[in-house]
Amino acid sequence: MNPVAVMRAARIVRDELDFMPDDTSGELRDRLDQLLAEEGRQAAGPLAEAVVSLVSRYGPAWERMRLLLGQDEQALLEEPLPEEPAPASTAPQPRVSERGPSVIGRLTGAFRRRRKDGGERPAAPGGREPLILPLVETPGEVVAGWGAEVEVGLIPQETPGGSTAAPAREPVDLDVQIIAEGFEAPAGWRVRLRADEATPYPRAKVGLVALAQEQPVTARQIQVVHAVRGQVTGFGVRALAVLDSPGLLGQENAPHPVAGTPVRLTGLGEAPDVTAVVVHGDRPGRLWWTYHSPHFVTPDQAEACELGMRVSEFGRSVARQDLPLEEAGRQVATRVPPGFWELLNAVAGRVAPRRPSVLILSQEPHVPWELASLERPIDRSVPGFLNCQTVTGRWPLGGRRPELPPPVRTGGGGGMAVVYGGPQAHPLVPAFGARQVSPALGDVMALLGDPPDVVHFATGAPAPESLGRGMGGGSFVFLDEPGDCQPFLLAGASGAVAPFRPVGDGLVEEFYRRSLGGEPPAEVLRSLRCMAPATAPAYRFFGHPSLTLSRDHSAA
Repeated sequence: MNPVAVMRAARIVRDELDFMPDDTSGELRDRLDQLLAEEGRQAAGPLAEAVVSLVSRYGPAWERMRLLLGQDEQALLEEPLPEEPAPASTAPQPRVSERGPSVIGRLTGAFRRRRKDGGERPAAPGGREPLILPLVETPGEVVAGWGAEVEVGLIPQETPGGSTAAPAREPVDLDVQIIAEGFEAPAGWRVRLRADEATPYPRAKVGLVALAQEQPVTARQIQVVHAVRGQVTGFGVRALAVLDSPGLLGQENAPHPVAGTPVRLTGLGEAPDVTAVVVHGDRPGRLWWTYHSPHFVTPDQAEACELGMRVSEFGRSVARQDLPLEEAGRQVATRVPPGFWELLNAVAGRVAPRRPSVLILSQEPHVPWELASLERPIDRSVPGFLNCQTVTGRWPLGGRRPELPPPVRTGGGGGMAVVYGGPQAHPLVPAFGARQVSPALGDVMALLGDPPDVVHFATGAPAPESLGRGMGGGSFVFLDEPGDCQPFLLAGASGAVAPFRPVGDGLVEEFYRRSLGGEPPAEVLRSLRCMAPATAPAYRFFGHPSLTLSRDHSAA
C-alpha cells in the first residue's frame, strides 16, 4: 500500500464528507484534518496507517476510501506500509514502524495469541483465518415506488488463488434482519437460514419497496444483522441510490461494496440476555434500534430513535461535568425506544432472581446508553441506572474489527502493566506486581507492541487517541481518565473500561482484586457503581457482559 495514495484518497474522502449518509461526518472531518496536517512532518508510513485505521471506523467514508484505493478491507488493514525515514528533529524519534505486518496487524496478533476462550476461528491454509462474510446483494439504484430484491446470507472469503473452501459444520439456524430506512418490507424484515455441511453459505431474497422521497436522488443504506440463537454474530451494510424518476436510471450509480463484520457461526460463548443493535439513520440525529434475545422472539422491524440534534452533540450535552448523573440518565432514557424497555422487563422476569445481562452494539460511540434511568427499576435497592440494574457491556459495530460477538475470556499469558509518570510506584505495582511504564510515547509503543494481559493507563498518563500513535493496548485496557477505547478494541483488545467524564480515583484496586479473582468485570463495575452512585456510573465497560480475566495474577 502506497502512503502517498492513502493520503491522496484521504483528502478526497475529507472533501466528500458532506455528501455521505453518516451522522458522524463532522467528527471524522475534525479528526482527519489533524492527521492530514501532519503530512510532511511525520513519517509517511505510520501516518498513513493512522489515517486508514481512523477512517475504517466510519462506514460510508471507509467504503469510499476502499474504492479510491482499489483494495479490499483486509488488505487495507493488514498490508505493511513501506518504511520511510522520520523527519529531521533535534529530539530522538521513537521507532513506531518495523518491516513486516502493520502495527494494527502486530497488535491484533499479539492479543489473539493470549486468548484462551477456545472460540478463535481455525487457521486456514497459509495462516489466514477462513472468514464467512455477510452477503448483501442489491441493485446500485432503485426508483421510488418500485420493488427491489435484496439477497442476504453468507459468502466465503476467496483465497489468494481464487478458490474457496467450504468448512464443514454442524447445522446452524441463522437469523438475518434487515434495517433499511426509506423502504418497506411487505413480507417482513427478517429471514431464517440453515447453514450446514450441504449448504455452508445459504442465501435468501427479500422484497423491499422504496418509499417516495423529496430529493431527485437520495443515498440509502441496506444494513443486515446476523444472529444465532439470539446472539449477534455478524453485520453488513451496503449503500444504494433511490431515484424519484425512472429517467435518472443509469447515471453512474454503480453498486457499492459491502462493508461490515465477518459472520461467526461456531465457537460462540454465552449469549447476553438482551442485545440492542444501534445503527445510524440516513439523517443526522436519527438512529435505528433492533433487539435480540435467547429468551424471546423479538420484533423484526427496527425502531427509530430521534435525538433532536447530531449524535455527537447529544453525547457531549449529557457528558457535561456540571450535569448531575441522575439528570443525564433521565435525558438518555427518553431517547431509548420503548421496545427496548418492554423486552428488558420481560427478560428480567424470565431470568429472575438473576440480574439480566445487556450488550449494546452501537455504530455511534458518543451516547452513554448504559446510563439510562429505568422508570420502573428491576431492583429498587440499587440506583436506577441501566448499568446498575443490569450487567451491561458495550461494543463497537460496523467495521471488520472488532469481531462479533465479543470474546467471553481474555488473558492467559499473565502480566499487568501500569502507564504512570509519578515519582513513586503506582499502587498497582505492590498490590498486583504490575510493571510500571513511563507515559513517554516510545515507552508506550514498546509496551503495546507486545502487551501483557492487562494495561492500565493511570491518571496523568492519557491513552493514545489514534491507532497511528499507539495502535492498541493490552488484552484488557483500563483508562483512569476519559478517553477513546475504540483504538484498543480495533487492535484486538478483549475489553476496556473508561469513564465518559472525570470521576476521580478509589475503585481501581477493588476492581482488579475482584476481576482477577474470577468475577466478570462487568458485574464488578456494576456493584462498584452502586457504592458511589454520584460519580461511578460514568464508568463505561466495553466488552461482553460475561467476559472474565485471567487468574494468573495474585495480590502482593
